[in-house]
Amino acid sequence: MAALVAAMLAASPAGAAAPAGWAAAADARRDLGAAQTALALGEPARARELTANADTTLTAIAQLLPSPLRQDLLAAVEQARAAAGGDADGLARAGAAAWTTILRAGVAGAVADARVGDADAARQWLLVREYRAPTRFTRAGTDATVAVSALAAGTTQPQAAARAIRADLLDTYEAKLRTSLENAVAASRRGFPARLAYEAALARGYAAIVLPSYRSQRGEAAAAQLERGLARLEQAAAGGTVASVQAAIAGVESRLEGFRAAPLQPAEQARRAGQLDRFLRLVPIEYDRGVEGTRVTLAFEIQEAISFRNGVAAALADIAPELLARDAAATRELTGIVDELGRTLAAAGAGRAAPAESVRASTDRALEIVSGLYPDSWKQAASGADFDVIAAALDRLAAAAKAGSWGRAEQARLEAYGIFELGPEQRLRGIAPSLFVRIEGLFWYGDGGESGLVQLVKRKDAGPELEASVAALQAELERAAQRVGSSGSTAAIVSNSAIVVFREGLEGVLILAALMASMVGPNRRFRRPLLLGAGFALIASAVTWVVAQTVLGSLARYGEKLEAVVSVIAIGVLLLILNWFYHRVYWSEHLADFHKRKQRILRGSHVGLLSAQVLGLAALGFSSVYREGFETVLFLQALTLEAGILAVLPGVMLGLAATLAVGGLTILLERKLPHRKMLIATGILMTWVLVILVGATVQTFQVVGWLPVTPIEGLQLPYWAGAWLGVYPTWQGVLAQLGAALFVVGSYIAAEQLRARRRRRILSPAPASAAPGVAPTREREPELV
Repeated sequence: MAALVAAMLAASPAGAAAPAGWAAAADARRDLGAAQTALALGEPARARELTANADTTLTAIAQLLPSPLRQDLLAAVEQARAAAGGDADGLARAGAAAWTTILRAGVAGAVADARVGDADAARQWLLVREYRAPTRFTRAGTDATVAVSALAAGTTQPQAAARAIRADLLDTYEAKLRTSLENAVAASRRGFPARLAYEAALARGYAAIVLPSYRSQRGEAAAAQLERGLARLEQAAAGGTVASVQAAIAGVESRLEGFRAAPLQPAEQARRAGQLDRFLRLVPIEYDRGVEGTRVTLAFEIQEAISFRNGVAAALADIAPELLARDAAATRELTGIVDELGRTLAAAGAGRAAPAESVRASTDRALEIVSGLYPDSWKQAASGADFDVIAAALDRLAAAAKAGSWGRAEQARLEAYGIFELGPEQRLRGIAPSLFVRIEGLFWYGDGGESGLVQLVKRKDAGPELEASVAALQAELERAAQRVGSSGSTAAIVSNSAIVVFREGLEGVLILAALMASMVGPNRRFRRPLLLGAGFALIASAVTWVVAQTVLGSLARYGEKLEAVVSVIAIGVLLLILNWFYHRVYWSEHLADFHKRKQRILRGSHVGLLSAQVLGLAALGFSSVYREGFETVLFLQALTLEAGILAVLPGVMLGLAATLAVGGLTILLERKLPHRKMLIATGILMTWVLVILVGATVQTFQVVGWLPVTPIEGLQLPYWAGAWLGVYPTWQGVLAQLGAALFVVGSYIAAEQLRARRRRRILSPAPASAAPGVAPTREREPELV
């Protein structure tokens, strides 16, 4: 490579900056492309000048290449020289041939130098390469660069580095070959002959790079047929019809079916299979959000569906060889469905939407095929795909932030968290709760000294702090991917499931204890509808468990949203009960003027089966307990998927036993409390429950995107503050909790003022119009005990 650089120095015009070899090759490619443009604009003199510049550079490069490559590059130079007079198509073919010959030399040089342990030389050759285009869900291939760095650091062996470099480059140029075939079809349809000639020549050049691998897998005869097919494509591109070009491309693609230049390792196959499964499930979800009937309502959701479909196609291409070996007919049917989905979504992107049911039916059939095709080792790989998508979204967030595009940065953040919530979150909460806490904090309000992404995006901070938070989050996600992919011990599964049940059960016990504390004496009967609602909630939670075993995906999709709805219902009913509590307990039950009415109420319709009060109490008991039961079911699904139901049940029983013990102790202690103190404690507990519930509900609404997020700058709270107190450092949550607390305090003050006013009226002297001889009576207010 040093000699190549020296040759470039000698070839450079006097006084010009001396480009490195890779830059000179890129300059030659650029000059030949500009020469094509000059011919198209009717400037042949300019075209000849540019071609002469490229000629000089490429000739110097050719002298330093091995004989076969040298001859191919010089032939391309001669072809370019001949076409410079006016043959735009010939100049396009020459440019493509010259460039792919240099790429072929780069592959051979990098692999050869790495094999002998020369990391510096291999690194120089890697400057002459292309990259497989990254998507929203995959990163640019850097395996070759990483391998060279490891070779230089002495952490990998030369043979291993050479294999990694070869696999990365072959994978890249196989993808480029297939892309050039697609571009050739598009150029022929649009009537761009020069572009068609260029793409056909590129396809042949890329094929020359991967042909040794093809020959070793398919044999010499198949390799010869592929070469003849590519030659026919070039001939058709030179003057054939659109039909002949498409027929030639179809012939080449049929030869490439099931071929992979660098076969994936089993772990990588499983990962790509997981991506296909995950992305396929997301296509109908996004599409359904973007259409109403046959009308597109949210174009952004259609683009999301297209992106996921493209991810499916890319993953399918990578694992097609293995699937074809298992069942060729089913694999071809799956490929056809994916292709048809692409056309359907493209039409929707242009405003011609198909019904969501048809897209759902197609993806359901595709998933059915996938289930039959996948080996068992692939069927649990979707979680790894989630982490790939999250990592790619975080990359886009960082890039958008650096570019100052904060709208795109926020979109990427929401997408990353949405995928985390949809897939890994529930498993991680059950398997590694402390790791979940760390990741959740980095996504939102910060943790361990790093600010949360929601804070950084809101204040448009693209500096080192954002880089540090993204890096910390990426590192924790990598740990999470490893943790989710590993099997935990039985003791860990039992303890985690017990903690999940006890944590959620304890919250339910505290809520019920706070609500029942004032229901003593005649009011004890009000406990019945409350406990009845709680009992129905337990039954509903058990039914949810059964349903979750079969439709976990649907529950995961609506988990946070359903929790938000249930929480709003609980808040609404709790506000009504609080109002009833203060206005009945603090005046009616303790004012003689209402004593008779109270007795009538307690004996009458207010405790009837269908009274509004009873229904309200039952609804409160149900919503308060089912919210915790629903969360428990979802959290336990992660452990069930991880270790099976038999490993989880002992932990569930332990958690239930601990919850019942705490509940029984709470009831026993409650009976020993004095009435007045119990009423005061009840008011405080109910206020605490309301404030916690309001804060948690606001945060849930923010998670699902139903409320904006405005962080309180400079305020960082530990995660337990949110988990146990419902306090999160956002203005929306804090103000809502403050409003709830003020409502409770206001209700108490209003109740006390009305109580005092009522007492003054009762204790005031009888009016002058009272009947003579009749002494005014005062109904004695019963005292609290």
